Amino acid sequence: MALTACNGKNANSPSNSNTNDNANRPLVFTPPAPIKPQSPPDPNFVACNPYFPLVPGSLKKFSLVWPTGLVADATVVVDAAQENGRKVFVETMQIVDKAGGVNKAEKTVRKYVCDAERVQIIDEITENRIDGKENTVEFKFRDVAIAMLDPTSLKRKGSTWTYSFYQLFKSPGQLPAAPEEPVIISFESLGEEEVTVPAGKFKAAKVVRRVGQNQVFDYFVPGLGLVKRQSAEGTLWELKEYSGVTPAE
Repeated sequence: MALTACNGKNANSPSNSNTNDNANRPLVFTPPAPIKPQSPPDPNFVACNPYFPLVPGSLKKFSLVWPTGLVADATVVVDAAQENGRKVFVETMQIVDKAGGVNKAEKTVRKYVCDAERVQIIDEITENRIDGKENTVEFKFRDVAIAMLDPTSLKRKGSTWTYSFYQLFKSPGQLPAAPEEPVIISFESLGEEEVTVPAGKFKAAKVVRRVGQNQVFDYFVPGLGLVKRQSAEGTLWELKEYSGVTPAE
């Protein structure tokens, strides 16, 4: 999602004496409350896929930098629930810029289920606020959407998989918008690569994710999951701390 007008200014503001009066008034803004797991992690829990460890009670924190220069923190927590008689893993991700969410505040809730050693995504909703403008995106996945292959296939260089979804965009005061064409994401395993992030140095499985001509490179470490994400245009995620998960030996 493109980030524009990150300086927080409104180009449509009238340039009269009231502008200066308004500038002297304190902005009413409440930073979003930090998220945290609903319960502590179970030390005996074993994830179905070590490269995508959905451990209830776990917490990971990332640093984010966009090409625009905007800097933010991302927190990811995992909880568990029962839905329609099956165990569902609920991953909540919160992104807040360094100003406390003045320019960028986002919350995404994704739901996953295990399919043997594969991880399937079944639902996703993102609530986003950029420079005070809010929108919500709902993702409707088509067929079986595999978010992560089984470890054997993932470690096999050249393994590929895809999934697709429709999007529903909602903004206050506007009619919902639903593009007719689905979004198709393709993945390819690129083998192992050593990666260094603030949380440490790891040997990771490198995966390229493609949407049309856009490319994103993800690095997954067994026991930890995602530790780094870098897009072709320069957006960078790096893991800086974690709890409830442990890198495999």
